[in-house]
Amino acid sequence: MLIEKEIEFKNLLTKKEFELFVSFFRIDEKDFRSQTNYYFDTQDNFFKDNGMGFRLRVLKDHNELTLKQPIEKHVMEENTVLVSDQERDAIINQTAFPSIPFLEQFNLDSPLICIGSLQTNRIQLPFENGTLFFDHSIYSQTEDFEVEYESSDVKYGKKVFLDLLDSHNIPIRNTDKKIARLVKYNNKLKG
Repeated sequence: MLIEKEIEFKNLLTKKEFELFVSFFRIDEKDFRSQTNYYFDTQDNFFKDNGMGFRLRVLKDHNELTLKQPIEKHVMEENTVLVSDQERDAIINQTAFPSIPFLEQFNLDSPLICIGSLQTNRIQLPFENGTLFFDHSIYSQTEDFEVEYESSDVKYGKKVFLDLLDSHNIPIRNTDKKIARLVKYNNKLKG
């Protein structure tokens, strides 16, 4: 099991702004990697109500189960375990999870359900002592574009991120995490 502290800053982009960054950083379309995230919660929204996110990420060469828990603003503790393709299939098809210590600590009263999935085409590159991500996400008949910056320091990371947006004349947008955007959009469709 891998436990990390994740310090991240994110901002939604228009398609035009996204394409501007792709051009500016000389990113080739073939360099994007596809991943699919499946998000889970209990029927009574245990994870959502506690500011957490629980997902299965399916990548070309491996599968990850990750629980994200807030520590402070812009900082999450991320617990990740790798799962086999057979475990992945059981999770997707039957919502049957292997034994996972970080999940078992909660003694959940109700079973986990899949609340949605999202496909992301992502490029990541080193930038100013951190990592820059450009994401094109597709979910529930919509899509969005996002830039994300991960740093090892909140103050430094915030400055780098805001300078990057400012230097490209991109306004700061209040940006929810992907899971929150997915849930909001699904609720709008139901609504």
